[in-house]
Amino acid sequence: MFYQLPPAGNRLCLSGAGKYESGRENVFSPYVPYFYNSGTASLAAAIGVAIRNKPVEKPEVILPAYGCPDIVSAAVFSGAKPVLVDLENDRPWMNLERLSASINSNTVAVVAVDLLGIPERIASIRNLMGRADALLIEDSAQAFPLPVEKPFWEGDLVVLSFGRGKPVTLLGGGAVLVRDPVLGRLLPEGARQCGSGRLFRLTALLYNLMSSPYLYWIPQGLPFLRLGDTRFHPLTAIEAMDPARLRLLDLNVSKYQYDKNHVQVALSDIAKETGGSGGVVIDLPGACRVQTHRRLLRYPLLVQTEWRDRVYHRLRNAGLGPSLLYPSSLPRIHGLENLLQSQGDFPAADAFARRILTLPTHEGVRIADIGKMREILVADCGEHLIRTF
Repeated sequence: MFYQLPPAGNRLCLSGAGKYESGRENVFSPYVPYFYNSGTASLAAAIGVAIRNKPVEKPEVILPAYGCPDIVSAAVFSGAKPVLVDLENDRPWMNLERLSASINSNTVAVVAVDLLGIPERIASIRNLMGRADALLIEDSAQAFPLPVEKPFWEGDLVVLSFGRGKPVTLLGGGAVLVRDPVLGRLLPEGARQCGSGRLFRLTALLYNLMSSPYLYWIPQGLPFLRLGDTRFHPLTAIEAMDPARLRLLDLNVSKYQYDKNHVQVALSDIAKETGGSGGVVIDLPGACRVQTHRRLLRYPLLVQTEWRDRVYHRLRNAGLGPSLLYPSSLPRIHGLENLLQSQGDFPAADAFARRILTLPTHEGVRIADIGKMREILVADCGEHLIRTF
């Protein structure tokens, strides 16, 4: 009970001048970053650019049917109709055939989400968009490059989030990356924030403290914090990122890029070690051919429904930080029922939601934790039951 790994999130670095190299310009190049108060606000700003770039009476933006409900919040705030596309079977990607059928003269943007750091097939999506004159927005809120990954982004616009549990965390804030200066001029300026730097620093210190697996059970047990809860939260404003966070961006980007993290490699090895064919578990990064040097926000597995919840509870009871990510396709999320249910059913997205199980890959995971994860996966799913590709 008193040892609980958080499911995601590295600690926020508040000092360390000289320890890490500064390289914000190199990280974002050839894109230019524009900073906002959240990842959701950044996505709304990007969709707003798409609307201004292609003025139509009833703008539509295409989204995957499985994902964070904040992508719907951003579309609604911007004034575009969210149009959902089902997933490919057993993959975090939009179904290309259904995507092609959804693109029309009202489509101003397609949002391609790099779920958990697994890259969407940007080139294939761009080919389908053809002459629609729509923008391809790459939602990279859950993905961030390492120094060896060049180029990393491919979208016309790229959206980042620096919120809690994201690859580079500042406990808030986001960015839109733009290559074309014409599109950059269409971005909103964002009202300036005047938050207290001292309050932010105190919050960051508390966050770092509570991220310890020996203390995380405290915030996890407080129901009003709703940790891990998936709900629709309407976006209320687009503002600029506050100066306190912006000052720490370079330091935390460099920390993420240059700190070594062997957890993901170890979890991948477990999948390969217990691999076989015809199993009850799919190693999702392996199935999606994710390059070994690409860092994931969490390590995702697809587990047959009758096994998934049992494995999850055993991992959770052992304090190993598993998560079920988002519980359903977007139309079934609380707060989105009336807004999206008229678009029909999304069986592949619902099946994905019933099977997804993630393991933590952050810096707080110990070798002993990885060993326990392996024991539980093998004991509950059996030897040679993780399917690799």
